[in-house]
Amino acid sequence: MNSEDGRLILIIENSINPYNLGRNISRNSFRVIESNGGEEGLSLARQLKPDLVICDISTSSVGGMSICTELKSDAATSHASVILLGPVSQQIDGLRAGADDYISLPFDSQVLGLKIENLIRSRDAMRGKVVQEMSAQSESNGLNDQFLEKLEQLILENIADPDFGVHEMAFQIGISVSVLYRKLRLRTGATVNEFVKTIRMKGAMKLLETGIYNVAEVAAAIGYEDSKYFSKEFRKFFGETPTEVKRRTK
Repeated sequence: MNSEDGRLILIIENSINPYNLGRNISRNSFRVIESNGGEEGLSLARQLKPDLVICDISTSSVGGMSICTELKSDAATSHASVILLGPVSQQIDGLRAGADDYISLPFDSQVLGLKIENLIRSRDAMRGKVVQEMSAQSESNGLNDQFLEKLEQLILENIADPDFGVHEMAFQIGISVSVLYRKLRLRTGATVNEFVKTIRMKGAMKLLETGIYNVAEVAAAIGYEDSKYFSKEFRKFFGETPTEVKRRTK
């Protein structure tokens, strides 16, 4: 994976040498940037949307605990993994603040490098599972992710509108289109269109399985104006046609 793929680490801690850090992670996997203190770090995080933030809890102007809490509570940055650095006596407080990991000072740069790669690998492993988890969880909290739950609910509320797309979603959630694409990719590995299509098709399957609606009615209900095109897309998604689903549910 190249750094152009968006793997970005933000360091909010002046004692970490990016060169030394780079020696202990895959050189072509990440870009590493630094900030000069907590306030600039928060600003950069909101602007650049890093994949991972490393922060000293005693960073100047804004404490690392507060930075972690703000990053995790902001829709624009909540996707980022956070590693806090500090004395072992504050490890529990750091984890309670929402940190994904905590490393006590003084730290071993090789250990930090391994923790970075493990966090990214764990996040990647989750992506392939998220879309599958949506299949039977449309009306529950099964996704265990407030951003995805909010996005899914928004799509369901507008599922019959064929013109409801990425710009409308981004506007209603209150983030930019680029942030929406990035946050969804980081969580699921899917594009916005793939995510929307998954929800629409799962909705179509549920309607067809009731046996109440014909194919054209289901197509219109999930935002497809052309029922033939809907049937084609449905078959690509499920491996069977809407008509075949209706037959087996009789």
